[in-house]
Amino acid sequence: MSFSCPHYDINRDACYRLKTDCVPGRPGCVLKGSSFAVPVMDRLREREEEKRFDPAQTQTRKPGKKRPRRL
Repeated sequence: MSFSCPHYDINRDACYRLKTDCVPGRPGCVLKGSSFAVPVMDRLREREEEKRFDPAQTQTRKPGKKRPRRL
């Protein structure tokens, strides 16, 4: 990607600040208000469609959160 953001995790292609996928310009993003060639809502929709068809990209639980132990 060709942008600079202090909250971007290059290894996971994720946002530290929003704790979700990185989509520059999305609501809550520090780059909101910047102009992009493809509108933000179109990129968000594309990302959600990719997740729907690729289960490896979805997380079933939040990282670092422990599951309750079964007795």
